[in-house]
Amino acid sequence: MHVLVIGSSLIDLFIDLDQNPQISLENEKIILNLGDKIPVGVKALSLGGNGGNTAAGIKKLGIDVSLYTYLGSDALSNYIASTMQDEGVEVIIEKKEGKTTSLSIILSMGKDRTILSHHNKGNHSFDSSKITKKPDLIYLTSIGNEWEEAYKNVLVYAKENNIPIALSPGSAQMNDLNETLLQSIHVAKMLFCNLEEAKKICEKLSGNTIDDPKNLLTKITDYGFELISVTDGENGAYALNDKNKSVYKIEAKQVDVNEKTGAGDAYAAAFLASYLNNLSIEECMKRGVLNALEVISSIGAHTGQLRSEEMDQKSKETDLQAQKI
Repeated sequence: MHVLVIGSSLIDLFIDLDQNPQISLENEKIILNLGDKIPVGVKALSLGGNGGNTAAGIKKLGIDVSLYTYLGSDALSNYIASTMQDEGVEVIIEKKEGKTTSLSIILSMGKDRTILSHHNKGNHSFDSSKITKKPDLIYLTSIGNEWEEAYKNVLVYAKENNIPIALSPGSAQMNDLNETLLQSIHVAKMLFCNLEEAKKICEKLSGNTIDDPKNLLTKITDYGFELISVTDGENGAYALNDKNKSVYKIEAKQVDVNEKTGAGDAYAAAFLASYLNNLSIEECMKRGVLNALEVISSIGAHTGQLRSEEMDQKSKETDLQAQKI
C-alpha cells in the first residue's frame, strides 16, 4: 500500500507568553506595548502543515508514503525536506525560488493560543511527471492560497490512473467552497474534516443545515463517499463506513493539554493508516484518538505521533471504545 499525500508543509515556532509581566490577557485579547522589547520563551521549533503532519503520521504507522509539497529556497525549507526524508517519507517538492518557507508562530498563553500564520503567495500546481511511484490512494489536503490549479491537476491525474482520493480540505478551500472544491468533493471516496466543515459541505451540497451528527454523516454519503471521518474537538469524533451505513461515535479522553496544534492531522493519519490495514472502524477511531492525545500532550505536531508498536500497545491498554449511534 502506497499513499501520496498532497499538501502544505511549514515550520511551527511555539512561543510561551505565560507569566510575563509585560504581557497581559484582557477579554480574550493579548495586550502588549508597541515598542517594548519583550523576552519570551521558545517552547519548540517543529514541522507542521496538514500535508507534512499527515504524511509523517501515516509513515510512522507502517504505510509507505510520498509527500508532494510546496517549499521555498531557504534554509528552513531544506530543513523540512531533510527531516521528512529522515522519517522515511519520499518528498516531492514544488519549489518557489526566492521564497521563504511557510511559517506559523504559535503564541501560547494559558490553555489557549493565537497563531500568526505566513503562507507564500503564488500559484500552486501539481506536476504528475514528478510522481515516480503510482500510489494506491491520494490524500489531498490544504495547499494554501491559489490552490485551484493543483486540485484540478490532481483530479485529472487520479481519473487517468484510476486512483481513489481521500479529501481533507484546509481553511483556504473551506473559506471558498468554489466549483473546484465541489468537483473534488464529488470525486473523492473518503472525507476527513471537522464537524463545522462537514456542516458547511452538507449545506453547500444539499441546501439544508443539519446539526445532528448522525443525520449529517448519513446525508453526506448521498454524494458518493464510502468513508467519512469527522472530528469534534473535546466532544470526540464520528465516522461512517458506507458498507453498513452505521454511524459511530467515540468520546474524547481528558488529558493535560500541552499544545493542540496537529491533533486533527494525528487523528486522520492514525484513522487512515488503520483503515488501510483493514482494521474495523471502531479500531480506526480508537487509534485516531490515541494518536491525537499523544500529540496534544506534547509540543509540536510531529512530536507525539505514535509508531506501530507503541500504537498496538496503547490500543490494548486503553478503555476507549467507539459506539454505534
